[in-house]
Amino acid sequence: MAKRKFTLSKSRYIRGLQCHKSLWLYTHEPPELRNVSKSAMASFQQGNEVGAQAHNIFPGGTFIEFDGVPFDVQISETQKALKKAKVIYEATFSYGGVLVKADIMRKVGRNWELYEVKASNDVKDVHLDDVAVQYYVISGSGVPISKVFVTHLNKEYIRKGDLDVQALFTSEDVTADIKAKQAGIKTEIEKQQKMLAGKNAPKIDIGPYCSKPYCCDFMGYCWEKMPENSIFDLAGNGVKKWPLYKEGIVKMEDIPLDKLKGQQLQQVKTFLNKKLVVDLTGLKDFLNDIWYPLYYLDFETFRAAVPPYDGLKPYQQIPFQYSLHIQKRKGGKLYHKEFLAKPKCDPRKELLDNLLAEIPSDACVLVYYQPFEKGRLKELAEQFPKKAKHINAIIKNVRDLLAPFKGRALYSWKQQGSHSIKKVLPAFVADMSYEGLEVGDGGEAIEAYQKMCKVADDPKELAKIRKALLEYCCQDTLAMVRLLEVIEKKMAKSGPT
Repeated sequence: MAKRKFTLSKSRYIRGLQCHKSLWLYTHEPPELRNVSKSAMASFQQGNEVGAQAHNIFPGGTFIEFDGVPFDVQISETQKALKKAKVIYEATFSYGGVLVKADIMRKVGRNWELYEVKASNDVKDVHLDDVAVQYYVISGSGVPISKVFVTHLNKEYIRKGDLDVQALFTSEDVTADIKAKQAGIKTEIEKQQKMLAGKNAPKIDIGPYCSKPYCCDFMGYCWEKMPENSIFDLAGNGVKKWPLYKEGIVKMEDIPLDKLKGQQLQQVKTFLNKKLVVDLTGLKDFLNDIWYPLYYLDFETFRAAVPPYDGLKPYQQIPFQYSLHIQKRKGGKLYHKEFLAKPKCDPRKELLDNLLAEIPSDACVLVYYQPFEKGRLKELAEQFPKKAKHINAIIKNVRDLLAPFKGRALYSWKQQGSHSIKKVLPAFVADMSYEGLEVGDGGEAIEAYQKMCKVADDPKELAKIRKALLEYCCQDTLAMVRLLEVIEKKMAKSGPT
């Protein structure tokens, strides 16, 4: 009996290029084995929105319906469109065991131009592989392709008024690169189809390809036997992890110390001894650089591939929420202020007005990872120049609570080399963590805000989501309050320095 021949799609072909085992698991194992991240799902949704907008670069084309339509019908409709249309969206072709859908095809003279739309700000190597297999299939189907383009977002575009689709996108001619890739495509397709016909997944160990060019949704399956505190928890630059793994070194305690230096050596020694690192001089320098009144600030933001409001670029961060904890004097009463934008509106002006009403120009503003909060404040100053003086005064007074932890003036082995507040907080404050919160991280906050916009007409559901978002953002600034208390207690116990 002849072995079954599997038809590939362009996405499956790209998955197979990254890892044959991933493609086999995707094809043969139940969906429950996969762990698709929320960021991946958000990227997929953004890609659909960008693709729909890109059709307006060449308006009036023929759209090949695909939702719920059998592939043979899509292919048939594409063949009809090729005879009469000048522009086709979602044209479908099958050749050599591969089925592809072209985002945009445009007829120029007797030939066609192929446009692959990407929701990114530039052309990546994986995009070329994506378009190369499309070119292989479409050309093999007998359709002459004269030029190939990757159409992506123009990172310099700033929205002013109605969306200018022609300015929003830029198309790069990649024809030469695509033609150069044709030689190996047939062989790779045959390898993938032969592999898929096997009864068992190919024996492929974990490797750098687990996360490049995409984070594989089978990492949870393939990495399940990786112990906690493995070599892959080593933070920072220094020893290369994959060469260690190939030597059979997996656990952190098995790493020869003479291979390590700097913070990696410190991390392993601290882990082995289960002790804290306390640099009193570093902590003192940090405390000497902050003052009261002290305002603990945290923003929540979302990004949109297609700028929804004036003054924005593709993927520019848009703040929709903040939390402020306030102490007017050391050891004084703690006050809390917060803002969460109404759904389905531009949140920036109201957020900024509220924020500036709360923070005086001479206050010390404490954040965790200052490039993020400073970046949002600088953007708001550019977008609302009349308020720039006050905003710039706040920016000048921003101090970073991350600094003593990143600089290892205070470090616990429980952090596993990470300086994320999600790791630092439970390492030093036993009664606080993000576990159990309905919204537990920034990605979930974005998802909750987007959901809030969709249920704007449902008061009960809206109130539930708002409560979860407010609790999460409040936790971020309260965490900073508690971590500063930890630093102050370490200094107090040390006595005069």
